[in-house]
Amino acid sequence: MPTELPRHAADVRDTVQAVIDRIALIPDDGWERPAADLDWSCRETAAHILDDLGGYAMQLSGERGHGDSYTPLVEGVQPRPDGPPFTFWPEEDGGTQAICQCLDAVGGLLVAVVATAPPDRIGWHPYGNPDATALAAMGITETALHAYDILRAHGIDHRPDEAIVGRVLDRIFPKAARTGDAWHDLLTATGRTADTRGVSWRWDSSVRS
Repeated sequence: MPTELPRHAADVRDTVQAVIDRIALIPDDGWERPAADLDWSCRETAAHILDDLGGYAMQLSGERGHGDSYTPLVEGVQPRPDGPPFTFWPEEDGGTQAICQCLDAVGGLLVAVVATAPPDRIGWHPYGNPDATALAAMGITETALHAYDILRAHGIDHRPDEAIVGRVLDRIFPKAARTGDAWHDLLTATGRTADTRGVSWRWDSSVRS
């Protein structure tokens, strides 16, 4: 990996590290609590972040691409019969430290891939086939928003870097309403404000000309 990261890779790194600093405040016995406004536990929500970060990294890490699907791995862990399956699942006995270590490691995979992937390498996503800049924005979105869901369940404040969130909006939410408060605008665009909760939304991860 280059010593000085491209801005989109540095944005992923900085977002993941800031989230880890806040998640580290959650007690070991707090992970079975429901995440705010989700049907998942905080642990399941953290595992979802890991699956997104790892899955996005695998979109560009191979030399031959994946055509029209995600990497065909079997999601191996289904913690409860009516819950979602996961590819990445932190050791439960490791508590908060294990989750932080997994976020650091899997987040680092996406940082490395988006920093080094050739500019013409394109992944797959149903909302538009992404290049490295889009995958970085997607990873930041999933990390910041689902950390928000986890941290709100514990009464812990967290606000991502305003400039990074602004770049995410520019890249994959180009039609989102802008008010001068980028974090509020991202929460609005993704159905996490009082007047947008439950509204269907999607980003646009297509390659920009």
